[in-house]
Amino acid sequence: MIDQNSALIAVMLCLTCLGACAKQDSRSASDSKPALKVIIIPKFEIKKMAGDFPGEAQFFYEKYCTGCGEVEVPHMPPTGHFFMNEENGVGILVTGASKAAASLSLMALLSSDLFDYSDAYLVSVGCSGGNMSCCTLGDVILVTEVCDVDLGHRVDAHERTNSGSHVMWFPDNSFADYEFKALDADLCSKVYEMVKGVPLRTTEKSREALKNNYPDMNEADFIPSVKKGTSVSGDNYWKGTYGHATAEFIAEYYECPDPYSVSEMEEMAIANAAECFDMLGRLISFRVIVNSDLFMDGETPESTWGDQRSFSERVEKDNSETMDIFEPAMHNLFDTASVAIEAILAGNI
Repeated sequence: MIDQNSALIAVMLCLTCLGACAKQDSRSASDSKPALKVIIIPKFEIKKMAGDFPGEAQFFYEKYCTGCGEVEVPHMPPTGHFFMNEENGVGILVTGASKAAASLSLMALLSSDLFDYSDAYLVSVGCSGGNMSCCTLGDVILVTEVCDVDLGHRVDAHERTNSGSHVMWFPDNSFADYEFKALDADLCSKVYEMVKGVPLRTTEKSREALKNNYPDMNEADFIPSVKKGTSVSGDNYWKGTYGHATAEFIAEYYECPDPYSVSEMEEMAIANAAECFDMLGRLISFRVIVNSDLFMDGETPESTWGDQRSFSERVEKDNSETMDIFEPAMHNLFDTASVAIEAILAGNI
């Protein structure tokens, strides 16, 4: 016959075992979530994800997620599309263009409970305009700092009282916490050493256009390479002397060690969203230059954008804004970023 004390002890032991089993079940459920090693973040694709004219995502999808269907992520905005390959731990998040689309898409993914993000790296990839005073068409820029051209005070050039100034932006320190981000310097240096020698593609037409528009530059300056640089993010893409001078001024204002090199529409949002999830130190950003931030060959705003064609329609055709560099540039972007991606998957970053 079991006394009351023995019965009580037995019950307590059973409850302890049940509690331990519950914790183990909970732990197993957590461990069973697919682990993401790399989240590749292109901003747009042109038509299909594979097999046609490439946008920013296609080569990465074909290499790392081919055949993978779209994953339904709660609260993902209409612009966002996520694909996941559980076998290699690679995800591709196509965010949509603009800072709003990029931040909403990345926030939706990282705040979901679908995956284990604890060791994941973010590899942001995309095309951009380029500062032709230090870059050339087809260059791949490893972004080391990001600045926001929209936060601050922006004026029309006609309003300037100093007729000799081309700068249209005045800083506002109220926004300092989220209008500038420096990416992890040690990580950038490590990645740069891996990718700096990657051979890049160019075209005869793009070199000829550069030669005609920048006669003081050497022929060697028109051969693309991997460089480090500062990115300036804005929801309005710009061209022309005023935008160029403003972007250079912003990079100087924030004392960026690397020069203003690229203009784009999302990196500031990606960096801010990454910081919200303590992942800024695991963010790597590559941008490939597909057009100049200055007008070339007699272009004007009206001749460049006046027919209202979309950017994707332009790059599929031979045109004065991107010439024929876009498809080779997508190869350059993939060839460079995939070196870093492979290093992450191999545990070397």
